[in-house]
Amino acid sequence: MADEWLSREHGEFRLGLARFLDPDAGLSEVRAQAGGHEDVVRGLGLVLDVEGGLASILHAEDEADSGDLADREWMPEADVAEALRALPARQRLAARKDPAIAACVSGELLVRALELLDDLVREEKRLGAGEAFPAPYARRFADLARDYARARRFALAEPPALTLPAALNLAAVFARTFEHDLGEARRPRDDAHALTDTLDAAARARDPERVRAYDLVARPLADSLVRDAGRRLHLPTTDGLVAALLDGTLDDFTDADLTGVNPNDPGLNGIQWSETGTRWPPGTDIEALRNRSEEVSPYARVYVLGRRPQGNARASTGVGV
Repeated sequence: MADEWLSREHGEFRLGLARFLDPDAGLSEVRAQAGGHEDVVRGLGLVLDVEGGLASILHAEDEADSGDLADREWMPEADVAEALRALPARQRLAARKDPAIAACVSGELLVRALELLDDLVREEKRLGAGEAFPAPYARRFADLARDYARARRFALAEPPALTLPAALNLAAVFARTFEHDLGEARRPRDDAHALTDTLDAAARARDPERVRAYDLVARPLADSLVRDAGRRLHLPTTDGLVAALLDGTLDDFTDADLTGVNPNDPGLNGIQWSETGTRWPPGTDIEALRNRSEEVSPYARVYVLGRRPQGNARASTGVGV
């Protein structure tokens, strides 16, 4: 059933792509189309390579057991990545499904998108229309697109060349995703909704002061979400938390005891497991698991559970946002 749904959604994504390929339409077309999370996925045609496709969309997320996430205390000197790796396997699996964890990642990505957009609008005024942006901006744009792909578990080939319309559309996708994730986390969405409803006007006006104003709204909200995620995970600090989540720290089960886990649970999609280190329930068909996974590199005997569609993009990891 999941494969049928993915095939249907991917087909609709490809059919609808032509509606999104006119860069002059800019942000307003994305906003007109982005009425829900599925529409946000379709809108990614402006940012992601089509043949990259969707590596694996997360299944419906269950509510995490927030009580379990807050039951463990950490030594102050433990850094965030080490603290996340030290979480018991069951708590890490719950954290991967926690909407608040996803929201903190999307909030940080939105801030980065708005900061880049602010810089691009200012740079365009300095350079003049039609001039290429300096290389560091293109690198930031590519990093943002790839981090979004990692967070959402898309497969991504090379992002398109940086243009201001492409950056506007990337910011629009982030804003809609952020609003969606706040709703999933049962957090007030007023500030995020205001961002999505006013970003279009600010960007089209090429007004750096207005773009910067929305960046200033997004930053404290994103910081609040990161602190909330840190409390749920009972971390001593949240410095580097989003980077650790994007790096797939919660996905590493290569030396974990999963004997109490159903290997067919769709919530395991995206975890890394090892033939030698991961312990599965007695009787688990390891060959079947290998067939449902991708080896991270030849002969590594370490796999990512879940296959991406055929294409030229590489597999991605990271917390499901």
